[in-house]
Amino acid sequence: MGTDQYWLYVAVTSIFMISPGPSVILVVSNSVKFGTKHAMTGALGNVLAFQMLVVLSALGLGVILTTSSHLFYILKMIGAAYLVYLGIKLWFTLSVNHNRGTKNSAPIISRVALFKQALCVTCSNPKALVYVSALLPQFINPEQSLVTQILVLGLTAAVLQLLIFLFYALVAGRTKKFFQNEKNQLTFNRISGVTFIGFGTALGFSEK
Repeated sequence: MGTDQYWLYVAVTSIFMISPGPSVILVVSNSVKFGTKHAMTGALGNVLAFQMLVVLSALGLGVILTTSSHLFYILKMIGAAYLVYLGIKLWFTLSVNHNRGTKNSAPIISRVALFKQALCVTCSNPKALVYVSALLPQFINPEQSLVTQILVLGLTAAVLQLLIFLFYALVAGRTKKFFQNEKNQLTFNRISGVTFIGFGTALGFSEK
């Protein structure tokens, strides 16, 4: 992989990751509700999940998904159902707290729980694996060490993800005071919830 190819990979990967998707929306939502540090802890789950997808792609699982329509469909529906579940959970978050008398506060959640949640969001989308499987071969030189190239591409993606997620978390964190108002928080939770439900529905009805 030459220098030109590497920087092209950086550009393509950055555009893919900076585009608003379930992972980005989750980081923004967590930053608003729990703060930047908690949001970035969750983001580490997204990063780890993406690295797992890179490894699985290198092992050929992505190719298997593209050829096995039944397996792809099953994994796709699981991913879609999980995103819809997160959306419904977000929609009712403030209402539950209000009924319990804890207005303007998100439920206490550990960083480990945020990490696992983010990990599941990325891993539950088989289209992400198919995308990675289609992207990586374009930047692999068969005459060079496969392991070294996978490591370079994977670590580069990890750094880009962390930087992009940090940007989103910092921007969202600055609006936290605005969302301390119950009405604003309710609106944000419902917009986030509808967005996740939309992502899940789109994934469930999408083709390969």
